[in-house]
Amino acid sequence: MAQGTIDMRSWHHRPSHIVQDTASASLPSPTCTDRSECPTSAAHEQRESQTVESDDEERAIRLTKRRKIVGGLRLTKAAASQPEPPRAASSPEGARRLHPGVKGIPQRKRNRDAGIPALRPSSYDKLVQGIWEQIHGPFEFVYEPFDTMNTATDTFRDVSSLCLRVIKASRFCRSLEAIVQAHWVECFDARVEAVLQREAATSRTQARKLILGEACRDFGWAEKYLRNKMGIWRGYREIKDAGGWVTLAFAGAGLYRYCKYRIGFDQRSMSQLRRLRKRFEVAAGTLHPEWHKLLSVIGVSPDHDYHGHPHDWVVQDEGDSIPLAATYQHQPGPFIYRQIIESIIDQDAWGETDPRRISHRSPYTCAVCGCIQSDDPSTNQCICFPDLYGDKTRSRAVQVFHTKDGRNNGPFERGAAVGEFIGLITSGLSGIDVMEGRVGDRSYQIWQGREGNFTRFINHSCAPNCQFQKFAWLGVERVILVSRGIEAEREITVDYGDKYWEKLEKRCICGSSCCRFSR
Repeated sequence: MAQGTIDMRSWHHRPSHIVQDTASASLPSPTCTDRSECPTSAAHEQRESQTVESDDEERAIRLTKRRKIVGGLRLTKAAASQPEPPRAASSPEGARRLHPGVKGIPQRKRNRDAGIPALRPSSYDKLVQGIWEQIHGPFEFVYEPFDTMNTATDTFRDVSSLCLRVIKASRFCRSLEAIVQAHWVECFDARVEAVLQREAATSRTQARKLILGEACRDFGWAEKYLRNKMGIWRGYREIKDAGGWVTLAFAGAGLYRYCKYRIGFDQRSMSQLRRLRKRFEVAAGTLHPEWHKLLSVIGVSPDHDYHGHPHDWVVQDEGDSIPLAATYQHQPGPFIYRQIIESIIDQDAWGETDPRRISHRSPYTCAVCGCIQSDDPSTNQCICFPDLYGDKTRSRAVQVFHTKDGRNNGPFERGAAVGEFIGLITSGLSGIDVMEGRVGDRSYQIWQGREGNFTRFINHSCAPNCQFQKFAWLGVERVILVSRGIEAEREITVDYGDKYWEKLEKRCICGSSCCRFSR
């Protein structure tokens, strides 16, 4: 895909203009010094007041129509009062450059009125959401033995540490329990088939009854109790057949309820799980490679071994996931792209100086909320973008797709940060796609040719669902992508801007009804 930045000037606020009606004020109206000598003065004043009221109503209607044209996303008062930074006098010939927007951050939608009914997520949606949260959260498959606590000497921190170890052990045991119980159902069915092959005169119902009695004696349970348990365990097995073992390992507490009540447990849900299977395996294998240890308990090996960075693999709707480099075989030379979490300063262009550094601002105070900023979650107070800054333990729930439409896992609510535009901080490049930025009198470029993150693969759209936005973190200007409201399974798009398409000899294929560059 092509890379670049976005020019947000097309979203600037257009002020409303009040037009004075000069026709009625061109000639002075006759006046009377003595009201007793002018019997029509009262009627004349009444007509003038009616005319003024009519003009005010028409002016209000015109202003209302203009406000509707502006759109729903408006500049805040603070952003509107800030002067536009000076622009460079000239740009390199042939450079396709885009600029981060000067528009305000999209505000999150207000909560709906409690009296208005709203659709709630289904049990299946909660199951899938729980799997993604477990995969992209701080999940550890570690079981640690517990020491006996001494209430006289142990501090509150010791109690908190013990509670955390118990929570991790509970997650570990819950995942292992679901895997073992699904495997038990497989062994039960295999045992029934073995009895049917050995004794041809035995019906399937009789064989199931026989094996069920053996299991009741082994467990020491009543037949009714075991049948109820088997109904839930068989649900585990069906989910495993559709979504793989990874779904049982990361399903969380909602798995039991979903398989017990089976609300929305149908062929359509299993078909959707089957489509998400490869995505689960890539994310879990790269973020939590130790989860395979759970399968060693039942003697099963994973179907595929995905390693490295999550964005080094390209997921497909059908077929196995492929390495990112395999999708660039049409380009000359080997494809090299390194995933990084922080932008790198080009030493040849800037030396040891970061051109994004804002010298006139306190490096530890947020310019938006005024709170203290820190990479340490215990001391950070800025919550402008909590999923992106202040706590870097969570990964971004985004994957690269090898289809005509890039897609994300989502959802990202309106105003939430999708990610930061990361790459090589350099200057003076031309003829290639770069992000253009400026701090004071210093202009810099962000190039994602050989290193960066997933933002390189975000496509252009004339009707985007996210936008580029400037944000200062620890005194350094960052360019981030802010969601305008992205639903799950939707493509992440951004408007590259008019400057990107000025001298580009290709047309836009976004397919939106308001496409500006399709010709």
